[in-house]
Amino acid sequence: MSDSGDGRGTIKTPTARGEAPLAFAVLLGLAAAIRILFNDVTYFNPSDETVYLRYARTFAGTWAYSDVVRMFVEDPSLWIFPTPLRWSYIGTSALYCAGRGVCRYRTLATLSTASGIAVVALTYWLGVRLFERRTALVAAALAATAPLQLALGRRALADEFFCAVVLASVVAMLEWLRRPRPAWLIAWIVLTTLAFAAKEHFLFVYPIVLSVWWFRERRLRWVWALPPFLFFAVFCALAGDVGSFFRIARTLVPAMQAPYVVQFQSGPPQRLLIDFLAIAPLATIAFIAAACHIRRGPNWSGQFCTLLLAAGILVVHSLVPSKNLRFVVTADPFMRLLVASWLPGTRSTAAALVANGIVELALFYHIFIRLGVYDPVTSQLMHALRMVP
Repeated sequence: MSDSGDGRGTIKTPTARGEAPLAFAVLLGLAAAIRILFNDVTYFNPSDETVYLRYARTFAGTWAYSDVVRMFVEDPSLWIFPTPLRWSYIGTSALYCAGRGVCRYRTLATLSTASGIAVVALTYWLGVRLFERRTALVAAALAATAPLQLALGRRALADEFFCAVVLASVVAMLEWLRRPRPAWLIAWIVLTTLAFAAKEHFLFVYPIVLSVWWFRERRLRWVWALPPFLFFAVFCALAGDVGSFFRIARTLVPAMQAPYVVQFQSGPPQRLLIDFLAIAPLATIAFIAAACHIRRGPNWSGQFCTLLLAAGILVVHSLVPSKNLRFVVTADPFMRLLVASWLPGTRSTAAALVANGIVELALFYHIFIRLGVYDPVTSQLMHALRMVP
């Protein structure tokens, strides 16, 4: 019986049917425990994290998004920080604050922790749809200890929320292409709109997602235009005018030339891959090896789509002036999915997963806990690993 993501070529064994859900539940519980354990940040950054907190408090206090927009537009000192265009994250954080009855840094950090747990679950779901359950389990195991995901899952930032929404959008797309039911199409439109509204640089990723859609179906439908339009329309409705969107959009270009960006986030195209090698060496080397060994076979379609998403996100962001691992957090799950599809189903693979988990947890603890690295830019990582004086 076929159980592959595209309905071709994989045999569903009794072991896969009976043991995979239990194994996944154990993995998800382990991933959740790790993330909850390390949700213990006591000092938060006065720049991005503070701005996000101000947005959440302002919106939760008045439920008038125009107040958030006005605060940003009228204060030029905020123009180098995250903008109110990120209405899905700001709205979700404000709702979460209202539900908790408190709005502090730790409240936003806990939202990131929950998003990180969702990322592991969505990685498994993608593995089932693109490959089969064994590959999905291996991918979930790799995602459970991903240092970048663990680091961002304890910060009051939008990155982990953004990653979860993007993965959910891809899941909805695959489900709709597999079973074209209106509910999945509506879910894709909504989730993709939320992805645009979580971080506006999803604009760079969107063509990559659409290319996967075209590869799976060999055509694009008109609905691809709805998410960017809804992102614009909902913002204008929340802000109460159209002009604010363009005034805020204009601030994004000068922000790319801010001193911090020029000093710490510029560099050659390969910088992002070097940074991944620094925090997750074994998984990154395995990703490169897997990318070089894709061959036509039962897993070819899933591997090609996964490589397209992972490499596409990395390449697109390597060409923009500002390079930071936070900006390519969505590439991390797809890199690990490709690795999982490449690893053989043997006991040595289980040992390799354990070894990789130990290495990654040790690097995460050393870099992000012991030395307190907040922003995973190259200079901070190299200093933390004593690779530069």
